[in-house]
Amino acid sequence: MSQTLTVLQPAAHEPTLSGEIYCEALDLSRVRAAHVPVYEQREQITADGNTAAAIATLQMWRCIIYPGFPITPSTKWIEHVASHIAGPRGGLKKVKLLEAEHAVADYIVGASAACRDLIFPTATSSVGLDHMTETTRSLGASGLGNAMIINVYRATANFPLCIEGDPSDTLAHRDDGFIQICARGKQQIYDTVVQAPCLSMHPDVMTPAMPGYYGIKDSHRNARLTVESDADINAFQDEWIAPCDLPGLINGDTAFGNCVTSRYFQGFKVAQKRRLERVFDVLPRIGAAFERRFGRPGLDFFDSVGFGPDGAADIVVVGMGPDFGTFEAIREDFARQNGLSVAGIAMRLLTPFPRDFVRDRLQHGKVVLVVNQAHHHGRGHLTLDIADALSDLPAPPRIVSVFAGMGGADVSVATWEQMLHHARGALQGRSLPPYAIFHEGVTL
Repeated sequence: MSQTLTVLQPAAHEPTLSGEIYCEALDLSRVRAAHVPVYEQREQITADGNTAAAIATLQMWRCIIYPGFPITPSTKWIEHVASHIAGPRGGLKKVKLLEAEHAVADYIVGASAACRDLIFPTATSSVGLDHMTETTRSLGASGLGNAMIINVYRATANFPLCIEGDPSDTLAHRDDGFIQICARGKQQIYDTVVQAPCLSMHPDVMTPAMPGYYGIKDSHRNARLTVESDADINAFQDEWIAPCDLPGLINGDTAFGNCVTSRYFQGFKVAQKRRLERVFDVLPRIGAAFERRFGRPGLDFFDSVGFGPDGAADIVVVGMGPDFGTFEAIREDFARQNGLSVAGIAMRLLTPFPRDFVRDRLQHGKVVLVVNQAHHHGRGHLTLDIADALSDLPAPPRIVSVFAGMGGADVSVATWEQMLHHARGALQGRSLPPYAIFHEGVTL
């Protein structure tokens, strides 16, 4: 009896700097075709911050698996994702509810390494992010720009427990290696999550993203926002996210988690820093393209208010998050009543910190009032960054450091006025302490 021997031809593959890649192993056109639109056209909706962030990820055809574990105040993100996927327009997207935050981070590493062309998002907060630390420290250096952890800010693990939003969790993780972007307001949350993968997956950057926003103040409070059609969102992302020419674990011969000696460790860290530094070039280009397409401000290093053509101001405020909106509301009246010029910036890009751009914006101020909203052993996280940014100037502005809104407390009008009067003292040449703490209009 004769037998026919079938000889299988080897799959087409080609070499890369990171191993062989099998270009025909994945057919992403089928993933794109399977996407069921959430919105067919631009609409105005009312939503909280968690819902706005969830909608943005659900609209992306590249997001197909959503690993998660609930923790206040980020829980509603995974709840909204799961509710949508279970409904008639959920398509083939899947939720993967895991047993702990550490498992979520590990799952994201495996999934992102398996296919570099898809986006794998999750949301967490506070000690949830802390529990991920062993993995996020590796993930930040991995080159896997398709991993995205949405951080819903909440006071991190320091006594006493507080479930309201301050940014101590995200500030504690600035050396994890992620691109950290702060959003304020539901529209900015939605827009930031849409743009973040365009930045993190850019071939010059290839660094995971951690967009974030304040818990409770923004995660749980509703506001009106504009959502774009899925077609427009994906067309915008397609312009910026090119197919990755490096192999993943499914379509190539590659490896992650390598162990090296100190001799080679230096090269890895140099490459990691160079990728982060390229954010300063790529981010404003994405932001400008977003504004041209959708008519709203895109990604930026910070939001600015009150600066004249020459950039001069008596007092310049540096802050972040939704409480900066209260400052914006009282700024002109305070300036007029006190015969001062008052301006301010709300930080958007936290890591890498845009020191040169901040220096150029603040250099013509007389006093810089830095408002820190997270516990710090010294003068404040933002204060140290601002002091570094201004250190190059021959005659830098005087820095006044304050704390307010810790634990998610509202920074009231009375508190803003007291902090501004405190900074006014520096204008008058008074001696001030290294920092001051304010709450409900009084100094603590």
